[in-house]
Amino acid sequence: MGHHYVPQKYLKGFAETGNPDAIWMYDKKLRQFTNPGIKSVAQESGFYNNDVEQLLNELVEKPANKVLDKLRNQEKITDTDRIHLGVYIATMLKRVPKHRIEAFSMLPSVLEKTITEVRTQIQEWGRSTQNKELFERRLLEVEAAEKSLQNKVPDSIVEQIRQPWASEKMISAICAMTWRIARSPASDFFITSDNPAYFFKAYGIATPKSELTFPVSTDLALFASWQGEQNTTIYIQARPALVRETNKRLMSGAERFVFSHRQEDWISKISDKPNPYLSRIQW
Repeated sequence: MGHHYVPQKYLKGFAETGNPDAIWMYDKKLRQFTNPGIKSVAQESGFYNNDVEQLLNELVEKPANKVLDKLRNQEKITDTDRIHLGVYIATMLKRVPKHRIEAFSMLPSVLEKTITEVRTQIQEWGRSTQNKELFERRLLEVEAAEKSLQNKVPDSIVEQIRQPWASEKMISAICAMTWRIARSPASDFFITSDNPAYFFKAYGIATPKSELTFPVSTDLALFASWQGEQNTTIYIQARPALVRETNKRLMSGAERFVFSHRQEDWISKISDKPNPYLSRIQW
């Protein structure tokens, strides 16, 4: 068995109707549905070290699982609960395959920018220094570093990308946002994916236009934004249009897998669209 990058306890909120250990999974790559057991999905061998998964379970998942249960049981959550769930959501942004793939794809440009900045600083220093020998040596060191980075990314950087821990700044931002807990009408349901916490990359998390969407179960989703009083939790009834927009976001943001409690044609149809139109939500 591999390491779960989306927790099993979370996925149980989207289990197949009448079968709490199974879930419908749409594979965007193969364009097909399967109905596997929850234990066998959203995992990858060697995705974490065993000690990392243990820490995730003890420090992140267990405290938040109690909060997820409270929400699913239609109980109101406390300020402490908000912190536990905020840590969970922030960690979810970092622990999924999509984060790793995006981070590694950005790495060449980030390293190139860093090398360029260092070279520029040395050149500026070289114009004022009398020690031309040291200046030439520093330039050669930069060139050697550049060639080395082109051949192999340092292990320390790879390990940093592989770590699932969110920054304190990200956690604080999510916890400070206005949270709206929306329950779906009986005629609609929420789905989730291998990238459950969705936000618009263009706006990030801490800007006025930021929006974060996190489905909790088939009938419940959390919406965090800066619209409204900060550090508050509001409970609302979701309209069908809100459920549809939420599901489009999750399907669009999925790296590969979309999860639901039922097999529906619209899931495959929307998931197969390369760039579905997404709307901001005005509260």
